[in-house]
Amino acid sequence: MLSTAQKTTLVCSLICYVLTLYSFFNSEPWIFLVFFILHSIFIILFAYLCYRDPKDDADEIDSDAIIDSLNVEIARLKQDSAEKDAENSNLKEQIASISFEKTANEEEASRIKAELEELKANPASNEPDPSSILPQYLPERSETATVNIIEVAKSVAKEFHDAAAKAGLNINISSADENLLVKADQNLLRILFRNIVDNSIKYMGRHGSLIITVSAVGDDIFVVLKDTGDGLSEDETRHIFELNYQGSNRISGNGLGLYQAKAIVEYYGGTIYAKSNSGKGMGIYIQLPTT
Repeated sequence: MLSTAQKTTLVCSLICYVLTLYSFFNSEPWIFLVFFILHSIFIILFAYLCYRDPKDDADEIDSDAIIDSLNVEIARLKQDSAEKDAENSNLKEQIASISFEKTANEEEASRIKAELEELKANPASNEPDPSSILPQYLPERSETATVNIIEVAKSVAKEFHDAAAKAGLNINISSADENLLVKADQNLLRILFRNIVDNSIKYMGRHGSLIITVSAVGDDIFVVLKDTGDGLSEDETRHIFELNYQGSNRISGNGLGLYQAKAIVEYYGGTIYAKSNSGKGMGIYIQLPTT
């Protein structure tokens, strides 16, 4: 089967052959010579095309295909490289954000620790030690174990999700670590968080948020529960951990929740205090030893 090039060359060769015969009998010798040369060229070209290896064409086609394939692969690799660069950039930003958050949490915890130490050295009142009467205000304790306090906080936040949403309160847990372990009774820790979260839901007075920050400095765990509600005056804030205390914003309850919270914290050798100003929310600051 002749190729298109072979067919074309053969036709041209036949035409030149006819013209060569015609010019031999009817034209000038130089015209005959021109057509004879052309006829010879087409014959040689036709012979070359017939005897050339057909694989040469395939090689040329395959080379073009390979080049196209390589160009596509190069473009894909460039795109992958750009995506990897973007991922690495995002990862670096996340690492920087985590490092910044951890540093901020540690600085906050150190500040709280200093304030708690000052509070221990200068007690605000002559109240009885809540831990000494803990059993009569709390359910029976379970066995003390090593507890991940972050999981306890998350569990309580999930438990109060619907009630918080109804009150317009958004609860967020913030920590640079996934696991912060403390040796304590898990039930008592749950009551500690539940009482403070329940207190925020009751007394927010407006839509806002409760941010629970958990961090560690040395052998201590620091927990900050800070809402954006109406808060209390400084004078009233000093009394919120007292037994049966009812503030000016009383809604319901018997004034036992925060007293229980204080009893639990002090039972484990920790310290708790509150900071608030009217219209500026309430902050509860807790220090717990890990052992």
